[in-house]
Amino acid sequence: MLEVRNLNVSFKNQKVLQDFNLNIENGEIVGILGKNGAGKTTFFESLYRSVKFSGEVILENQHLKREQISYLETENYFYPYITGKEYLSYFKEINNSKYIELIEKFNLPLNKFVQYYSSGMQKKLALIGMLLLDKPINILDEPFNGVDFEGVHILYDIIGNLKSENKIVIVSSHIIETLFHTCDKIAILQNGQIEKIYEKSEYEQLQNFKF
Repeated sequence: MLEVRNLNVSFKNQKVLQDFNLNIENGEIVGILGKNGAGKTTFFESLYRSVKFSGEVILENQHLKREQISYLETENYFYPYITGKEYLSYFKEINNSKYIELIEKFNLPLNKFVQYYSSGMQKKLALIGMLLLDKPINILDEPFNGVDFEGVHILYDIIGNLKSENKIVIVSSHIIETLFHTCDKIAILQNGQIEKIYEKSEYEQLQNFKF
């Protein structure tokens, strides 16, 4: 289980997260829903130890380490003049049979420079790299942005596979339907806190949800 206890983050004396608490079971997919500026990315970066925070983040009764997390950021950075194949080689040998089918599904031109990829193709490449890390915690910040219809359905399958491998998955999306398709629970982030958590049986209440 992942336990986030009394997480607080401030920037320039402005509180972004305040007494933030959330528990996530192994094999559970939790969606984080909040308006722009609500603190979703700040929460993710706190887990990833990219920002300073007070409070505790515990995984299996031990303080969570950055090395236990795979993090797909909203915007992905790639070195110039690097091919898709070279990028993936930083993570693991791409002839790993588990991911050959995935690479083929995404149909990426791995011998082409990444700077000439579309934003959707770059997102797919970063996602494959994230999966190659094979970590117990998987954070996906707006993973559906810029991805075509076929890619969205592949993402659904990938997230489902992570669940079947008993991994923890945390997803944010401004497209609420994608959270309905993927998540076991949806947590509403407002005023720096998780204000309510909706179970699948309650998703109908979110159909016309507005902040």
